[in-house]
Amino acid sequence: MTRLLRSAWALLSSRVTSPAVLGIFLLVYIVIAFGTDETLITLMAVTSASTALLMLLALLPLSSAARCYRETARYLARRRVLRGEPTQVPEGLFEETVRLPAGGSLDEVKGRLEAEGYTTSLAGESLGAWRGASGSWSRIVFLAGTFCLFAGILISLSTRTSHRQSVLEGEPMPTAAGGGGVVEKISLVPGTGRILSRDLTLQVARSEAGDPAKTCGLYPPALYRGNFVYPRYLGIAPQLKFSAPDFAAGKEAYYVLNIYPAGKDDKVEFAGSPYRLDVGMAEPGDGSDPFVSGKITLLFKLVKGKDLVLNGSVPLGGTFERDGYRLSFPSYRRHVITDFVQDYGVLFIWTSMALFAAAFLIWLPVRLCFPRGELAIVRDGDGMRAYARAEGGRTRHNGVFHEMLDLLESRAHDRSQGGAGQSEMAGN
Repeated sequence: MTRLLRSAWALLSSRVTSPAVLGIFLLVYIVIAFGTDETLITLMAVTSASTALLMLLALLPLSSAARCYRETARYLARRRVLRGEPTQVPEGLFEETVRLPAGGSLDEVKGRLEAEGYTTSLAGESLGAWRGASGSWSRIVFLAGTFCLFAGILISLSTRTSHRQSVLEGEPMPTAAGGGGVVEKISLVPGTGRILSRDLTLQVARSEAGDPAKTCGLYPPALYRGNFVYPRYLGIAPQLKFSAPDFAAGKEAYYVLNIYPAGKDDKVEFAGSPYRLDVGMAEPGDGSDPFVSGKITLLFKLVKGKDLVLNGSVPLGGTFERDGYRLSFPSYRRHVITDFVQDYGVLFIWTSMALFAAAFLIWLPVRLCFPRGELAIVRDGDGMRAYARAEGGRTRHNGVFHEMLDLLESRAHDRSQGGAGQSEMAGN
């Protein structure tokens, strides 16, 4: 059992695991690309429906977490060695290891290192020295961000739910539980940012259930009652009054029409009558956006059964009358076809972006201005072991390290020569 756990840990903490898993998904992506143009969407659908692929995907956050733990453990272990606490140094903790004969004074080496700008710690038979700031923290933060990214993707693919609703001005915000706040206004205005050319906002009033007032925009998506709000398609809901010679009772209601932008058509079926109204939006002649300006002219065709009765155009707020037929559009409301997505993986993905940015901001000044150099010398029985590691400024650090090695070897040689001389004198 212990051997199995060690093998599992070696697999998860290996740097090869994540590239190997990503390579497998790349192969699946390439295969899917031969059969469809929507490759990424299909890959997400296939992965979310496959237990095997989800388990394979789960290796990515697990591997990131294992590597983050390992990096933290290695950093703390090096810190203890530099402070002179342990006498046993785990293999691979430092980049370079040199065995030396016993000789020389660690106090002398300590003085030399301090003259080179190193901070030193001499504890018993161990000497540690370091200079600059450790880049381990940037790697730990980066690995934490990698964990959040892959964990977010896994959560999204395995638990994401979505439903599409029409959000209409003057009506409650549609939610699964009902009782959302009234949508007071839907507005589309020229964008002020660098990414979006236009800003869409949905202003939702405080609900009777106690939900606070909310303004939902395009990006970042707003969170309303546990669902992210993604506006998709704009439209209008005109108030339509219709009557005909053989339909005197007529019809009056708000009809949601998906006719924005100009060129799209929708239809209205009048229940209890043979009539159908095909409606579109006229292209404004002045180049303005009708959804923004509110100046909208509707193009319509009135069909009875399969026969075209009449066609024409009428501005919102106007009336069209001919041969006993009457169409009136006294007012309208804006509406937005909206996706309500319950996806808590997004929170992890956003967190990963913040962690990646933090890791870069930590790494850049440390690497450029405060490169890390570490070395340790530990007495080991009749000899010594010297360790070195560098994160930038490697040439200078290695030069200091080898200078200290030469010093220790010189002192060990002098000591051995002195010991041989004393033995010869004692023999004479």
